Amino acid sequence: MATWKVRIQTLSSRRAARGPRRIVEERGEMAILQPTGPVFNPVYFDLHAGNGMFRGGHYHKTQTENFYIIQGSCMIKFVDLETGEHGTVQADGGDLVTISPGCAHKMEAIHFVRAIEYSKQEASYDDDTFRYDFS
Repeated sequence: MATWKVRIQTLSSRRAARGPRRIVEERGEMAILQPTGPVFNPVYFDLHAGNGMFRGGHYHKTQTENFYIIQGSCMIKFVDLETGEHGTVQADGGDLVTISPGCAHKMEAIHFVRAIEYSKQEASYDDDTFRYDFS
């Protein structure tokens, strides 16, 4: 990964694994995203592929965001506001994406995306979310 402020982790499929994991069985899938500690602001969202369709386009000063990609594929554009490092990474179904504070991010679907977003710490979107122009 090009920067420590964007991390993509393909979850382990071993049932006995420690930490976040994904269990896919004939009867369906179960993803254990935050095995210990609090979870704040859990959100389900989906995102259609298409020109101009995106989620994000912002950054947070204090909040770390986590996105579990349930289904689909997306490109995540990012800019580390401290170092100026920028790039694009792909995340697919089964991936857990972590975006650290101070990293502007914008998600665009390659194929229809279903995802869960959450944070491990309480944050106020009104006080902590700032728009970022990726153009």
